[in-house]
This record gives sequence, C-alpha cells and structure tokens, in this order.
Amino acid sequence: MLLLLKLGLLAQAAALLPPTIMTRQSPMITPPRAFGNGNAATRYSTIPRQQPPPVRSQQQRAFSSLKMVDAPFLDECTYVDRTPDTKKEKVVVLGSGWASVKFLQNIDTSRYDVTIVSPRNFFLFTPFLPSCVVGTVEARAIVEPIRKLKQYEQRPILRRLNDKYFSNVDKDNFQEATFLEAACTKIDRENNCVYCQDISSVSGPCDAFRLEYDKLVVAVGAITNTFNTPGVKEHALFLKELNDASALRDRMLDAFESAALQDDPAEKTKLCTFVVVGAGPTGVEFAAELDDHIREDLAALYPAEAKAAKVVLISSTDDLLSSYDKKISDVTKLVLEQSRVEVRSGVRVVEVQKGAVVCRNKKTKEEYVEASSLTLWSTGVKPGKLVEDLLATIPEQTKSAGMLVDTSLLAYGTDNIYAAGDCAVLYTGNAMIDDLGGLFKKADKDGNGTLDKKELLSLFGKEPVLTKYPQAAVFQLKVEEDFDEIDVDGSGAVDLDEFKALLLNVDSTLRNLPPTAQVAGQQGSFLAARWNGESSKGFKYFHKGSMAYIGQEKAVAQVSMLKNLLPEIAQERLPLLGEDIILTGRLAEFVWKLLYLDMQISNRNKLQVGFDWTKAIIFGRDTSRF
Repeated sequence: MLLLLKLGLLAQAAALLPPTIMTRQSPMITPPRAFGNGNAATRYSTIPRQQPPPVRSQQQRAFSSLKMVDAPFLDECTYVDRTPDTKKEKVVVLGSGWASVKFLQNIDTSRYDVTIVSPRNFFLFTPFLPSCVVGTVEARAIVEPIRKLKQYEQRPILRRLNDKYFSNVDKDNFQEATFLEAACTKIDRENNCVYCQDISSVSGPCDAFRLEYDKLVVAVGAITNTFNTPGVKEHALFLKELNDASALRDRMLDAFESAALQDDPAEKTKLCTFVVVGAGPTGVEFAAELDDHIREDLAALYPAEAKAAKVVLISSTDDLLSSYDKKISDVTKLVLEQSRVEVRSGVRVVEVQKGAVVCRNKKTKEEYVEASSLTLWSTGVKPGKLVEDLLATIPEQTKSAGMLVDTSLLAYGTDNIYAAGDCAVLYTGNAMIDDLGGLFKKADKDGNGTLDKKELLSLFGKEPVLTKYPQAAVFQLKVEEDFDEIDVDGSGAVDLDEFKALLLNVDSTLRNLPPTAQVAGQQGSFLAARWNGESSKGFKYFHKGSMAYIGQEKAVAQVSMLKNLLPEIAQERLPLLGEDIILTGRLAEFVWKLLYLDMQISNRNKLQVGFDWTKAIIFGRDTSRF
C-alpha cells in the first residue's frame, strides 16, 4: 500500500509538471582590456595565459577539490582584467548556492550587468546530501548546471510574467548573466574589485584575472566549524559538497570490505562502528540514512558485518534537533533508539583520532574512547578564509559567525558589498553587551557582586530580558551546559569580568537565523527584488517550517506556514491557529518528500528524484562505488 501511494504521488507530480522547451544561446564574450596601476606586486595585462604543463603539481591538482572560500591568493600571478565593457551597473556575485541562484533567477539583467563567479559550475540541492551518500538518490539528480539556470526559460514563471508586462523583456531580448568558473581568492574593497583564479585540472599554474564591480554579492556559504578540536581536520569527514558525499561512501564501503576479511567479531565491530558528531538536521539525517542502508541493503551482502555494525550519534546537548520543538526532539530520539543508532547525549568530543574519537561526558567529566572507522563532523558552520580575510579589513565587522549585514543585506562598514546565505549574519539591533552593567545588577539578587548558576539562568529565562533580547535563550543554554567553563576561577559564581566574557563570546558567534537553504534562498530573492525596485522594505524571514528524515520511513516536520500567513494581530487573538503544526512518523515523511520534490529547481530533477526513490523502494540502493 505504501509503495502504491508513493508511486501515485510520483505519477501525479509528473502529470502536473509543465513542459519545458530548452534553447541554447551562446554567451556574449567580452574580450579582456588592459589595465594597470603601476603596482609591481600585482600586475594586470592582456597577455595570453601561460600554457599548462603536461603534469600539474600536487598542490595545483588539489585546487580542483577546494571550495571557493579555501583557494589561496597568489600574489605572483599576472591578473588579466575581465571587467565587462558596459554602461550598466556591474554586479559580481560570488558563489553558486541557494542565495546566488535565487538572486540570478530574479534579478533584472536589463538594468544590471551580472557576473557569477564560482569554482563549482552547478547548483547543489544540499538537503539531499545524506541521501546521496547511501544511494537513496543519485548525485546527478541533485545538481543543476549554472549555465542552464541563467537562461530565460529557467526563470520562475511569475518572474517571466513580470519581465514581460512591466519590463518588456522576453526570450528574444533577454540578456543572460555571465558565468565564470573560477575561485575568488581575494576581495579588494578599496579598489572595488575581486581577484580570481582558474583552478580547473587543465588550467595553467597562474591563469588569473580580476573583475571590477559597482556592487558585490558575497554568497560563498560557510565551512564546517571544528571549534579547534584536535584531529578533526586530519581524521574527520564533512558533508557540505558532493565530493564529501563520495568520500563518506568510499570510507563506509571500505569499512565493510575490510571487516569482511576479519574473523574476529570484536575487530568487525570496531571496523563497522560509525560516529556522527552533531545532532542537527545533517547529523541526524545522515545517521538515519546510514542505519537504513545497513539494515535494508548491506545486511544481505555483508550479514556478519551488518550484524556487528553500529552507528553512534553524539550530541553535546541533551536534545536532538535542539532548534526544533521539544516533541520533535523526543520523537527523533525514540525512533533512533529503536534502530541500531546509539545516541550519546550531553557528550562532547575532545579529540578525533585515526580510528577513534575521545569523548567527555559533560556532567561527570569522564573521558572515554569510542572506536570509529568513519567520523562525520557536523557541528555548525563558520566563515571561510575569503570572508574572514575581508572581515579583518572592516572594523565594524564584530561577528565571528559571519558578515554582519543590515536589513537590506548591506555589510556594515561598506557601501556596496552585500552578503547572503550562510556567510551572512543579520543584525538584530540589540546586543546584550551594551547593557552589561544593568543586566549584571538585575541578576545579582543577593547583592554580593557575583552571579551563581541559578541567578544566571533566572536572568536569561524571564521577561523582560526574553522580549528585548530574543537571543537570551541561547545564553541560557550556554550557561546550562558550560557553567564550569564560564566560571574560569572555579569559585562557583561568575564575577563581572567573567560575565562580560560570556556576553562577548556568545554574542560574537550568535546567528539569529539558521544557516539553511530556506534562509539563503529567501535572501537571494529579496536582494533581487529590492534592486529591481519592486520593494523598499527590509528583509524579513518567512519561516515555512523545519523538516528532517529520522529513519525507518519516518520523518519529523514543524510546519509554520499557517502561523506566518496570519497577521500579527490575528496571531495574538487566535493563538491556536497561529501555532506551528507538528507532524511525525510516516505522514511527516510523505510531507517531507512532497515538499522537497517541489523544491527541486528543474522538472528534470523532480522526475529524477522521484525515479530514484521508486528504484530504491523496488530494487534497493546500489552498493557499488565508482
């Protein structure tokens, strides 16, 4: 019955999809023009690029797998000027993720000359990365070529109607944006230009160029935050890109194949133990997908190894999916415990070793070693080197979590640099550090000049602090979990200096919006609409809901659409109608699949994902690697 229901869903989705007629257009190429400023260290010219050597060095070859934010700036290169010769306002967009694509598909290119720069020539549907690792969906089903997405036919229907009737733009006179596959290695805000390098496998050692801009959109995403934990960079794996999914799949299958060569059951268990650090959506979904894969597919091929295998999910908090409703967290923990996933709550990983992780129980302070042939590190994000280098040149940028922007997404301390997506941090207007003395005095009930744990929790958990500072809940959680670390001198109470350090530490890393595809997509669309002159309002996030797959054909969903559609006065007078809708189990999985299927950008990928799901149900997941 469930199979028929899913097949029926796919058939209905396919029937509703409008046909798409694709045409190929040759992009307009503007030849490079000479530029020079007399600076000997960094030169600009129109000389032909250096011919690539037959075999590139190991360092150059490694560039091809780097993300945009990681590629180094090479000062010794000659940077050809590729700034387009145009009278339109020049916009350079860095990145090819959610924010960039939504901006690209909505910006009025008759008013702006848009150039997208990214070392990745495709858009990646990141929510399906855990499914991609185990083969529930194939990699080709969750990527879209950027050169295709910048075509007129790929713009949303409402945008095309708006172009036609208000801007007199149609397929015949539409001007495509320019895409350059390269890595931005440096942002020069004083000269309004960016430096880029071709890092493909066939490029020369110094194929570099520069672009001038009138407006710059930084949407390069973020990298996984290791919190400087020893051994993470050397021994852990991440899940941010397709290459990461491939590496995880190879490591997992390596473990099973190596375990099949062992006769000792203890050695089999050691090799087939997989640790996931971080209980956010990525960590939970990966643990759930991996457990499904072991039970449903690998058990028939590796019976002894599958029986010995276990998945360990480590959470530093007591709750899984802590940003979701408490009911969702409880259901998720229950479902995972019914599978082979072993949940370790209130545990912090203090070191990652080759073949093991060192853990510390936050309550008892006891340390122990957990075997792990595969360690996935999924504990939040931080800016990459490109953004960090830019922030270091702007005194007004005080957030270590990303680029601080106002409600127009303009970066503080600049007049033409905008940020969107995971690398942006929206300013909320109230920093608790500004009221340091007042907050400390308010919390010091006994007037002894220090605050114990109870006084701190009371301060951050009650009105009017919660209303004035929505981030107070984050501080409360920090105090609950890490009071001993906050109390540096071990006195059992926090003095004014320790209280100040707490506010500075948490506030600098605080994000009032989660680093999700939903937020990034809305910011990209907002920025395009604002620049098109279609809106003058500031950015306001519209939360449609949160979803996560938790294994065994079950999901959890916190749907907030009804609440957001209601005006504020109606939310106050009709609280029951304004509350989030909580879904769990197979109904939630149905909603999860339906909404994620709809979020695919192209009809091709909607059908491909549906076919992959159907294929996995009927034939199982593919266990080969290539």
